[in-house]
Amino acid sequence: MTIKEKYLRISSFMIILILGISFVPVVSASGPPSIPNVFEGNLLSDGANAPVGTIISAYIDSKLVGSNSIAEVGKYELAVSGTEKDNGKKIIFKLSNAESEPVSVAYKHGASPMKLDMSFKGDFIPPIIESFSASPMYILNDGKDCSAIWVKASDGYSGVASVTIDLSPIGGEVVSLNPENGGTYTYNLNSTLAGDFKFALTATDSFGNKATNSISITVLKKEELTTRYGGADKAFSAEEIKNLVNDNNISSGIKYAILNIYFADGWDKI
Repeated sequence: MTIKEKYLRISSFMIILILGISFVPVVSASGPPSIPNVFEGNLLSDGANAPVGTIISAYIDSKLVGSNSIAEVGKYELAVSGTEKDNGKKIIFKLSNAESEPVSVAYKHGASPMKLDMSFKGDFIPPIIESFSASPMYILNDGKDCSAIWVKASDGYSGVASVTIDLSPIGGEVVSLNPENGGTYTYNLNSTLAGDFKFALTATDSFGNKATNSISITVLKKEELTTRYGGADKAFSAEEIKNLVNDNNISSGIKYAILNIYFADGWDKI
């Protein structure tokens, strides 16, 4: 056998070996996938067909194991994804934060779909964010200048429990607005980050139903005021200063900063 034939034989053997390894089935260490229990049926809330968009959820040992939005009035379908360890444990169904009228259902791993009609008592209508505003809409990024957030929210059933604003766009957290008279809520927002920001507003009633909207605020750096408000020549005229001072959408912090720029070379411009 020549050296060339030996080389070809060794190469062929290596190719077969590699291909054989490639096609060896891989057995998952996590075991077979979970097969959920699927429930479906009629759904009543306070004696009426549950409305589209209502969220139905399932819990085992207080752990969320399934959730779905109702797509057809008075009907639901829900997959409950437990594990073999959950076999025989009771499933608690909730509509918003309200538990269903008594039903006795235990989790059965891999069971066939089951028809189960359910009814709930409680408030399943979300609150309403009637109106909201941010005044002023333009503030300075000094961490002191602020915009007053104002929200009016109502709920004719269980009442509004809270109104929050998500400050994550400026590195903050979700915070509650302060309740005032007449169903209004307020919060003073400030920031050291500059940019155009949109903040999520959420009104929640006593049963956990939610309504959302968003509000926009622009936070400016002092260095960009001349470019933004000074016109093409990047300088302030007396007329531009007058218009800025009378613009309620611009904060007092921005106005003072612009006036300092305007009078930087002397007070004889008055």
